[in-house]
Amino acid sequence: MISRILVGIDGSKSSWVAADYGIYFSKKLKRPVIGVHIVDIRLLETPFLEDLAGALGFTTYADITPKLKEILDERGRALLDAFAKKCREEGGDCSIAQAFGIVANELVEMADPEDLIILGKKGIHNKFAPLFLGSTAEAVARKSRCPVMITTDTFREIKKVILAFDGREKSIHAAQYLSSFAREIGIEEISVISVLEEKSGEKEKHIEELLEKYLDFDFTLKFLYGYPEEELDNYIKENKENYQLVVMGAFGESRIKELVLGSTTSFIIQHSPIPVLLVK
Repeated sequence: MISRILVGIDGSKSSWVAADYGIYFSKKLKRPVIGVHIVDIRLLETPFLEDLAGALGFTTYADITPKLKEILDERGRALLDAFAKKCREEGGDCSIAQAFGIVANELVEMADPEDLIILGKKGIHNKFAPLFLGSTAEAVARKSRCPVMITTDTFREIKKVILAFDGREKSIHAAQYLSSFAREIGIEEISVISVLEEKSGEKEKHIEELLEKYLDFDFTLKFLYGYPEEELDNYIKENKENYQLVVMGAFGESRIKELVLGSTTSFIIQHSPIPVLLVK
């Protein structure tokens, strides 16, 4: 069961949508939601600050760092105040927290295993992603001890859900996790999508038996055949108007296999047009 909901707030459109989902879960589950803003210390260390210092008339590069830190700190507090006001007006149980550090690391450290982290896919510094070695959302999803929900740029009430299920441990956890809150937030339909390399009556029966055991909710089951990331991605995009959430196990492959073949989780995070909830 979800204990707390942590929402990453950075001022981007995606983060405000994440805030909407955080408040939504808070009200439905009667759990506290915490708006979190991390001032990314990499913004204080990158070479472009030297040019910024010159443009602003600081005599040395060192002069600008404390000033910029102060500005970023004030901006973060303003964003969190706006979140708290929004949350109170909509009836959520909220609090706020701010810290300095590497965003992904700080968020992961703040969260307990029973929490849920909600992040926008595209943060305010998304254009600097190559500089920062990948997206914050994916980094948090990899490192987090708790489930992570990655949102898009539009909020929609969650009524119909896709559960990606391959029968392995992470997907079983995803089924159990979804079962734990599906009724409370008002989910009406769960469509389970299982992608197999080829048709196999034995494997299909095994999947069905696992779902009957671990998914405590009425569901429909559809088998697809081929490469998991391609088939699942196609299905999500073709049915994006019908569903509001994808639930799946997070990073089920070994890191070596992911390096060679890629990760289905990473692919879906990057390409899904609807929010994705990743369960460890």
